[in-house]
Amino acid sequence: MQVNRRKVTISAAVLAGLIIAGLKPRASLAAWNQKGFDARNLEDALRAAGMAGAAPSADIVINAPDVPESSAFVPIQIESRVPGTQAIAVFVDRNPFPFIARFELTPPALPLVSLRLRVGETSPVRVIVEAGGRYHVAIKEVTVVGGGCTDPAFSGDPSGAPAKSGPTKIRATIRGSSVDLRALLAHPMENGLRRDPAGKLIAEHFIRELDVRLNGKTVITAQIGRSVSTNPLFAFKLQGGRVNDKLVISWRDNKGLARIDEAAVSA
Repeated sequence: MQVNRRKVTISAAVLAGLIIAGLKPRASLAAWNQKGFDARNLEDALRAAGMAGAAPSADIVINAPDVPESSAFVPIQIESRVPGTQAIAVFVDRNPFPFIARFELTPPALPLVSLRLRVGETSPVRVIVEAGGRYHVAIKEVTVVGGGCTDPAFSGDPSGAPAKSGPTKIRATIRGSSVDLRALLAHPMENGLRRDPAGKLIAEHFIRELDVRLNGKTVITAQIGRSVSTNPLFAFKLQGGRVNDKLVISWRDNKGLARIDEAAVSA
């Protein structure tokens, strides 16, 4: 499959030009929830996210390994069958920073999200869905060996060199009546808890905001915390779609660095 893409790397100093060009995330996107993502326990994280007291639901499907191969790369797929799903949020109850991410979905985005997590210890993974002003929750226990939040994460470089920011690899393919979208973001996603070989803490450096646009319309936005794995891999599904539809994926991290990549939907 061939995917045409254009890549643009930017810093905070040139964001103004992109905003003028119409690439600013939608105005209605809430500011990154610092209080929620900084919370060091589940109760505070849920309260700051406004998601305390969610009702249990069998209409949220969580697919994740019971015992993942790596606690630093725990794959999870979430499907909400709750009618009118507007947002999907992920928490790992016993992580040092429990709030993982919140995805806001606008049609034609379907309520299906995949990502990879760091899980610090055996813990419930908690998914909360917002629909019609109500909150619904499902939980899956994940058993891990080692600490995914503090252990060195595989960088993808055989030399062991740290991961660096770089082009987003986008694959968008028509599957029946929908588009399967996968985006691999090159980013170290340092959570501030790991140490270098000399024992010094590595400064936190992680993506905080993600925006997905289809033919100029924002369909997915995300707020992201410190416990998403190095080189984040996200997958989404979009209803409808045609060959050569234009996708634009942009992100911004906690240091003000940002990136925009484009791709065309392929057959």
